[in-house]
Amino acid sequence: MATSSTALAQIEQLQAQIEQLKHNAILELKSQIIETRRILSEQEAELAKLTGRPATEFKAPRIRRPSITDDELKRQILEVMAAHGVKGMNGKQIADRLNQDANRIRRFLLDNPKFLKKQGSGPGTKLFLP
Repeated sequence: MATSSTALAQIEQLQAQIEQLKHNAILELKSQIIETRRILSEQEAELAKLTGRPATEFKAPRIRRPSITDDELKRQILEVMAAHGVKGMNGKQIADRLNQDANRIRRFLLDNPKFLKKQGSGPGTKLFLP
């Protein structure tokens, strides 16, 4: 009986991973569409400059990042710091690795001052694992 419960737990874990991978694939496709639209608008502006005709008004939508809970953010920051933070990272570098807004990371770190060890001040602040 113990092996069947562990098998069920493994199946549920694998299903959760499949859902996460599907979600990540959807987000990747959406970001590719946004990037393609930006490139298109740049090319339309170049065409308008060459032809002298006004380009169609196209404003690229702002980048929408998926909302993330503090617990999930904490886990992701730990993963990034473990993989890339040997020499320390600042908030912007962490945000770039997580595809999150730098202000979101900084606000989280201000709310959780003992989460990471800080060295320096201002823009040169480096964060390290405690």
